[in-house]
Amino acid sequence: MEKVLVTGGSGFIGRSLIKELLKRYPHAQIISVSRSEGFISQLMVSCPSDRLKIVIADIRDLQAMRYISRRVDTVIHLAAMKRVDLSEEQCREAVSANVVGTMNILDAFKGDTFILMSTDKAVEPVNCYGATKLVAEKLVLEHANKDHSGSRFMIIRSGNVMGSTGSVLDIWQRQIQDNNEITVTDLDMLRFYTSVDGVVRLYIAVLERGENGKVYVTPRGEAVILREMVEKALKLYGNENTRVKFIGMRPGERMQEKMLGAQEVNVVSGFEETEMVPTPLAVSS
Repeated sequence: MEKVLVTGGSGFIGRSLIKELLKRYPHAQIISVSRSEGFISQLMVSCPSDRLKIVIADIRDLQAMRYISRRVDTVIHLAAMKRVDLSEEQCREAVSANVVGTMNILDAFKGDTFILMSTDKAVEPVNCYGATKLVAEKLVLEHANKDHSGSRFMIIRSGNVMGSTGSVLDIWQRQIQDNNEITVTDLDMLRFYTSVDGVVRLYIAVLERGENGKVYVTPRGEAVILREMVEKALKLYGNENTRVKFIGMRPGERMQEKMLGAQEVNVVSGFEETEMVPTPLAVSS
């Protein structure tokens, strides 16, 4: 592994992943592709390295992706439109980013390892966001089935990442700071939650030992009831005067998410917990 392209590299997960990639693979060049100048600034501060190349580009631009992907051997595709409510309102944008963008990255890819970041909402989807990520998964698995060059095409399906931008704890923290109030849809909702460290461990494990055509999921175990998350948020950020406002389910939401579809046979859970190579897999310069 000599040159790694990370789309959405300046995002919450991208910054943590790139930091680990730079540490673990001391001879690899990392290329981050994203558009948000604010997040790019955070990436530059958190990952100062002459082996990190920052590129401002849109994954919906096929020519740009082809140019950027030259001589890239590994792609980790994180970039996506992720908010369920915005994707419901702006379905065309969600399709453009999540489906067309993924098609562009795949079309430009000439390397040997491709990893797509997906979501539990892609399992039997009921909203636009989940549907676009299901199509993105199908596109990657199509390449896995048809490519006979020995390249690996793999998927990581994650639940809600704790502390990520736009995550429920992030939103609640800001609401408490602004109004000492949090908005809650339904206390009995079930959601999958994982830490950013757990997600990064899974990416490294899949990068080093993943198999073509597999879907790797995190976290391992049962979903968490929203009531428990509310109690945690109030303890972490609130006080005795913090109010809880119930707003009901929003368009595109369902009571319980799933990590595994009824007919799926290629899904692997708990892969980040299996034995990891303790030393960096450095590529000789």
